[in-house]
Amino acid sequence: MKKIVKLIKNYTWAFAKTMPEIPHYYIVRDNLTKEDQKIFDEFKLFIENNGYTENFHGKKYQYININGYKYWVIKNILNREKIYEK
Repeated sequence: MKKIVKLIKNYTWAFAKTMPEIPHYYIVRDNLTKEDQKIFDEFKLFIENNGYTENFHGKKYQYININGYKYWVIKNILNREKIYEK
């Protein structure tokens, strides 16, 4: 888990400009170092095995919450969204 936390803290997250109505950020796997691509893959599996399912525009995705953010992976893109208390 330490490697995953390091990955999500050390990279600059890009704002998803194409979806401003759903503000979130992302990292593309292909832009990571080889070592960080392995951590990305571990994180993806961690989400798949330990996360929860939600629907988004008619599709089901696996999510996990860590340190105030919700994370999910779509193909080779790791996404995150700030969780706000209701």
